[in-house]
Amino acid sequence: MAVTVRIARAETSIEDYVWTSKEASLAGLLNAMLDPLGPSGADPNPDLTAAQAAIKILGGEILDAGEPLPYEPGMVY
Repeated sequence: MAVTVRIARAETSIEDYVWTSKEASLAGLLNAMLDPLGPSGADPNPDLTAAQAAIKILGGEILDAGEPLPYEPGMVY
């Protein structure tokens, strides 16, 4: 699920654990901040987790967090 954020007046998005942006230097910085081993297998939404971590460090805001993850009420995950 793609997550779109605004950092330093530039919109950028992450999907499948890869950042893309019209600002190539920003996308490069954000991709360099990702764990080189990939996301945790225990994380149900690694793109959102990466976006939140980037905003915590660089500032900014989440513009679109994508669709909510499906779940079954009463199910213990």
